[in-house]
Amino acid sequence: MPRNRTISSVAIGLLLCLLATPSFGQGPLGFQIFAPADVSTYGGGQQPNEGYFFQFDGLYWSISKPRTSTIGYPGTRKVYYSAAGTTASDPDSGTDFRIERNTLDTSAFQNDFSPGTRIEFGRIEDQNGWFMSIYQLRNQDQTLLAAGGDVVFDDPSFGTNGERLLQGNVNNDATTTPPYSPAVFRDLPVWFKNVLIENTVSTWGVEANYLHRFMTSHAGGTLEMFVGARYFEFDDGFLVKTSVDPNSLNQPAFIGNVTTGTATTINAGVPSFLGGSSWDTTAQNHVVGPQIGLRWFKTQGRWTFSTEGRFMAGLNCQNIEQFVDMGPNLSPGPKTVVTVNPLPAPNGPIYTYNYVYQPFQPKTMSHTTATNVDYAREFSPVVELRLEGRYAVTRAISLHAGWTGMYMDGMARASNMVEYQFPSDTHPTMMGINMDNNRQGVFINGVTFGVDINR
Repeated sequence: MPRNRTISSVAIGLLLCLLATPSFGQGPLGFQIFAPADVSTYGGGQQPNEGYFFQFDGLYWSISKPRTSTIGYPGTRKVYYSAAGTTASDPDSGTDFRIERNTLDTSAFQNDFSPGTRIEFGRIEDQNGWFMSIYQLRNQDQTLLAAGGDVVFDDPSFGTNGERLLQGNVNNDATTTPPYSPAVFRDLPVWFKNVLIENTVSTWGVEANYLHRFMTSHAGGTLEMFVGARYFEFDDGFLVKTSVDPNSLNQPAFIGNVTTGTATTINAGVPSFLGGSSWDTTAQNHVVGPQIGLRWFKTQGRWTFSTEGRFMAGLNCQNIEQFVDMGPNLSPGPKTVVTVNPLPAPNGPIYTYNYVYQPFQPKTMSHTTATNVDYAREFSPVVELRLEGRYAVTRAISLHAGWTGMYMDGMARASNMVEYQFPSDTHPTMMGINMDNNRQGVFINGVTFGVDINR
């Protein structure tokens, strides 16, 4: 059963239990549910209620978006379109190239709002008591769709020959045996036809506190102090999913500035050879620690106004997971083409073997999957402020509305922790997790409204 549905079920059950009391009579929990509101100030200010209490809140909160992150390695690559300008004496020469830069980022994500629920229940008698609180927000999902874009990957050399995974044949005829053009292997651009970018956030928390109520002042204000323990969970997911390019060799010209080269070479098109790739990163923040708080409220007639603050010194146990599926449609390496040259007997036919590399297909890279995980422990303080107003409908039932704001530090956000690096001699896995970016501030705030009993 979903957790938010469980919270709502608990709230309904507690509410039915409290309402199962005789009207205008003394209920089993020690208070009168439907008795008229007591607005008398005889003998001093209005005294706060005692006994069991219950509060149900509907939430409409926003979660601050993660810091804007570039989708790709922070740098540039020199990538080629063809072997034009290449000479035998200088294999690194060439004129059909451009400097590839990242064109996608997460700046379009917003501080989106999500509904949720919060319940609090407890008991206070003779100025001492206890209470528990639990809240759950519905998952916040934001999705972006880009029609196309460049992604820069760090592609270190590996092996004795210093090859790179993103090197491939840039000859459009793709053959390697004279009289055909020789294969020239160059760094290939990485371009995706369609890119789906998704950010998902889920959060919930629970706390248990000991409560002490100080005497109500002559001015009518009452101060409560509470100490206890709190658990807070904040899970952030970041998914990038690319589509398969159905016309891999017939794409229009690349976006970007080509240093030199002919239009026919450029417009020949470069396929999205990594189409269908995806990477999914999840950052789980499990924050637990002691908490201290203060609540001040004042009742005047049917109205009660309160302000409340909490501070938790949290230990954040972070679990980071990443699943990579890169190049599911790759078919690297040469393909052998046999040419038969018929000759008269007795010599017979001669078989000529030509090795053909598909244009703009990596020479050695194949379909690669990877699972990367990492862990960390961080200090994550949490500060919460609440402002609320209540209106007493009966002696024990009130309607309320207010605002809640929470700020927490040291939180991991998935989109900022993706490492766009291909395998090499020193980096054995595909992509990875950048643990240097695992501390970020998060602000959650929004309105609350609901009903409480005997609060």
